[in-house]
Amino acid sequence: MDIKMLMPIEFELVESAPLFHELLNLRDAAGHPSIGVEMADGHPLQPLYWVSIRLTAEQQKNTSALVAAACVYGDKANHLAIEDFIVLPEYRHVGLAKIMLERVMAFVDEHASQGTCVSINALGEEERLCIEYGFEHSHCANLGPNLRKLYA
Repeated sequence: MDIKMLMPIEFELVESAPLFHELLNLRDAAGHPSIGVEMADGHPLQPLYWVSIRLTAEQQKNTSALVAAACVYGDKANHLAIEDFIVLPEYRHVGLAKIMLERVMAFVDEHASQGTCVSINALGEEERLCIEYGFEHSHCANLGPNLRKLYA
């Protein structure tokens, strides 16, 4: 076990987007491809809500402050996508994914109407967590997100 995990971590949750280079570094460190990361105007899905988790200044020593992030994108009233749902591997067993998903789902619950489909791509522990929040496996997972939730 990594020695960092034996010590409690102090972090702050912010409801704002990380800097673009921080997001790219987070994706790379977590083994996610950076292909498809577009934050320019004209992106078909507009970011509606971001949540980022950063180490406090005291905890940062020689490491990046950003350890987790998630974003809700939307292109129309009946589809929302949770993207960049990422926690750095060394921080995956301290509950950060659950904290982020609680915030993200509170936002989604406020903005989803009847017939809204919410999609997310999650694997491993994050996949099990999403299933606890009512997500189900998508029948077309090979074409995109592997989980979805329909608001009826």
